[in-house]
Amino acid sequence: MGSEERAAEPRSPHTPPTRERRSLRVLDASLGLLVLVGSFARIADGERWTIVPPESAVELLIFVAAAAAASARRFPLPALAVAATLDASMHFLPLGQVGIHIAFMVCTYMVASHGPRRVWPFAVAVVFVAQMVFMSWSLDWWWGHAFVMVAGISALLPAALGVAARSRRAAVLALQARAEEAERSRQSEARKLLAEARLRVARDLHDSVAHQIAVMNLNTAVASNALPDRPQDATQALVTVRAAGRSVIDSIGELLSGLREDSWDGHQARYAVSELHQLADEFRVLMPGVQLVLGDAIESSRTIDAVPFLAIREGLTNAYKHGDHEAPVTVVLDRVGPAYALRITSTLRRSTSDFVEGFGLRGMRERVVARGGRLDVSCDGRTFVVSADIPSDQEGS
Repeated sequence: MGSEERAAEPRSPHTPPTRERRSLRVLDASLGLLVLVGSFARIADGERWTIVPPESAVELLIFVAAAAAASARRFPLPALAVAATLDASMHFLPLGQVGIHIAFMVCTYMVASHGPRRVWPFAVAVVFVAQMVFMSWSLDWWWGHAFVMVAGISALLPAALGVAARSRRAAVLALQARAEEAERSRQSEARKLLAEARLRVARDLHDSVAHQIAVMNLNTAVASNALPDRPQDATQALVTVRAAGRSVIDSIGELLSGLREDSWDGHQARYAVSELHQLADEFRVLMPGVQLVLGDAIESSRTIDAVPFLAIREGLTNAYKHGDHEAPVTVVLDRVGPAYALRITSTLRRSTSDFVEGFGLRGMRERVVARGGRLDVSCDGRTFVVSADIPSDQEGS
């Protein structure tokens, strides 16, 4: 359980992964070892390397310098303070090993690379000035001596390398942050597209199935009422039920085919104006009060967009499901400029001041809004009104 909790802990983007941390620890230990090698390794007899042990207790301070170099990544400012102090002490104490100056340069680099952003320039400036002053003092204030220049460079060069490393690390982190943000945006966009696709599938399934089921229900009621006295009417109603069932299967097949063949998004169906009259006639069988009023611009055109047609079909289906079948249902469709103006008025079975939009009205609203139009639904007592302004998908159609 504990290991799972540790694995689930969030990691800061500035925290290196475990393998990288181990590599850095090995590198830091190597830097400390380099300081010791620079202090005690010598070439004996001009041919081979050998280890020269410390000759005095003062030389044991080299181990302190090595420890400062090894810990400079985690504690850059304290490590630089220790290394700079020991480096300056070489002018007064018999240290004399190059390893201490190596520790000083390592700590200077770590301060410029990992030190606090507002403090490291001041720290580097202090040790640079100290290097120049102590070296010039040891040479009787000979500021022009080459060793004074070398002392200054020994502070500036590792500082410059540290600044370059800091800048590179910041650039890498910025690239990683942008990449992560791009990935989050891509995932968010993918989720959005998936949600939109799911909504459209639900909307198209509802449009394909709900109306035909309403037709089947309507004609089943006709067949049930006509069977005793008008068997021919009952037979015709059952034929209509069968045709509606086939239509449901065909509609679902077309939807699935469009999804599989990637032709779904580009499909813009249009309906003949005569299909509107046929739609009204279908509902007029059990709702005699259905009135379809089309403007001259609609009557003179041969086709209309899918959105107003599906909105009318959904409005009539809702009127059949929730409305008074003996009351009038008025559908008015006209063209106002480049847009369709639609108004559907029906009468509910019972008076209500509150209603909840179902899948049909929700899908109708989504279609209208996706086209850039506006849909309003109002309920006053038993009067239920759906009105919409729907931009046309074809100018002048």
